[in-house]
Amino acid sequence: MIQTISIKDTRNNLAELVDRVAIAGEEFVLTKFGKPRAMLIPLSKATSLGTTSFDEVFGAWKDRPDLKDSAQWVKNLRTKLSVRATNE
Repeated sequence: MIQTISIKDTRNNLAELVDRVAIAGEEFVLTKFGKPRAMLIPLSKATSLGTTSFDEVFGAWKDRPDLKDSAQWVKNLRTKLSVRATNE
């Protein structure tokens, strides 16, 4: 049975939840303000659902020139999305 847990509770108990998912095969729906946002499922189930292999995903953006310096890319994105930057 899939259990529901808030993001706050997930943050406070992440190590325990990862063990429960990895070892016991439990599944969790993560909620934010009561709305489902993500799932924690065992890796074996994720790969059996027909998802892309992780090797393919990790190299997906390797040829993008704007991501050569990932730290700078993240900094620029955070600045662009910052509430404070748009209010000044």
